[in-house]
Amino acid sequence: MPTMVTTTRGTGVLNTETRRKRDVSPLIAQLEPDAGPLVTLLMRLRSKSTTDPKFEWFEDELLPRFDILSVAVIVADATITVTNYKYFRAGDIVRVNKDELLRVTATPTTTTVSIETLAGVASAATAAANGSQLHIIGNSNEEGATKRSLLSTQRQPKFNYCQIFRHPFGYTGTAVATDQYGQKDPEAEKAKQLIEHKKDIELSMILGKKSEYTGGTHPERTTGGIEEFIATNVQDMGGTMTEAEFNDFMRRVFRYGSNERICLLSPLMSTVMSNLAAGKLQTRSDDKTYGITLSRYQSAGRVIELVEHKLLNNDSLTDLSGIAGWGLILDIADLAIRYMNGRFTILKENIQANDEDGKTDEYLSEVGLQLELEKKHGQVTGVTD
Repeated sequence: MPTMVTTTRGTGVLNTETRRKRDVSPLIAQLEPDAGPLVTLLMRLRSKSTTDPKFEWFEDELLPRFDILSVAVIVADATITVTNYKYFRAGDIVRVNKDELLRVTATPTTTTVSIETLAGVASAATAAANGSQLHIIGNSNEEGATKRSLLSTQRQPKFNYCQIFRHPFGYTGTAVATDQYGQKDPEAEKAKQLIEHKKDIELSMILGKKSEYTGGTHPERTTGGIEEFIATNVQDMGGTMTEAEFNDFMRRVFRYGSNERICLLSPLMSTVMSNLAAGKLQTRSDDKTYGITLSRYQSAGRVIELVEHKLLNNDSLTDLSGIAGWGLILDIADLAIRYMNGRFTILKENIQANDEDGKTDEYLSEVGLQLELEKKHGQVTGVTD
C-alpha cells in the first residue's frame, strides 16, 4: 500500500523520497591552499640542482677590525694584552677605548702586543680599562720598508643535505568509475597531496635539522632549516615589541649585504607589525611577488618586504609561545633551494603493484636548503604583543 501525502507537496516530501538534487560545488575547498610562501619564492628566484645529496659551499669574510683588551692599560705601558692576537700586525694603527690611537710595533705571537703612541700627536696618552674596545683603523709604514706580515682569513666550508619527501596517494578502479559530487577523487587528491608535499618541505626549510643516518640499507638524510643556520642575529623580545626595538634589530641585521630583506612573520607578529607601523606599510601583490601578498616597510633607507606565514602557529591559536612569536628576516640573495637533478617535485604515476585493481601515484622531491652568510639574516622570537 503506498504512503499517502495529504498536504501540499514541499521539500519535506522530497527529502522523505530522497529525490532532492543536491547543488554541490564542482571544486573541493581546501583550508590551506598555499601553505608555502618561502618555497614559492625560492622556486621562482633561487633554485639550483646538485649532483650529490650532500651539497657544500664556502664562506669568507674580511679581516676582523675589533678586539677587546683583556688587561687594563696605564699610560706608561709599552704593551697591551689583547683577546685575539692574530688580528694584529706590525704597523697597525689601533684606536683604544674609542679614543687614543696606538701603533703596533711588532707582529705578535702571543696575546701581549708591543705598542707605541703616535709620534707628534698632540693628545696625551690615556689609560684604558679591562674590556675596552680595540679598533684597527688602518696601518702606517716607513719609507723603503719591506712588505708587511701576511694575514688572511681561512675560507669556511659549510654543507647541508637533500631530504627525500614522499606523498603517495591512490584510489581503486571502482572509485574512479563511480560518479561523484565535487571533483572526482583522482583530481581532488592530486591537488590536496601537492599542498601537503609543499607544506612538509616548507616546514623543514624553516625548522629542520641536518642529519645523516647510515644504519639502514641505504642512507637517510634530513635537511637543516633556517632556525639551525641563524646564530648571530637572534633576539628574544620577551613579550611586547616596540617599533624602536624592531628598527634597532634591523640595524644589526642590515650590517652586511643589501638594503632589502624578506621578513616571514607569524600571524601574531604580522598583527603586531601592522599596529606598530600603522600608515607606513604599503601592500604589494604584483607580477614580481609571484602570487604572494607583501607589505613593504621602510625605515632609515632599509626596505623590508613583510610576508605573513600562516604555518608559524601552534595548534592552539591562544598559545603564543615558540614559533607563534617569530619573525624571520632573510636576504633572499643568500638563500637557495638545492635539489637532486630531476627530483624536484615530480609526479610518479602508476606505482601500484601490477595486479592491483586501482591506481597509485606519488609526489617526490629530494631537496635541501642552502643558507649562506648567516650574519646577513636574523630571527626575532618571544613576541606576544
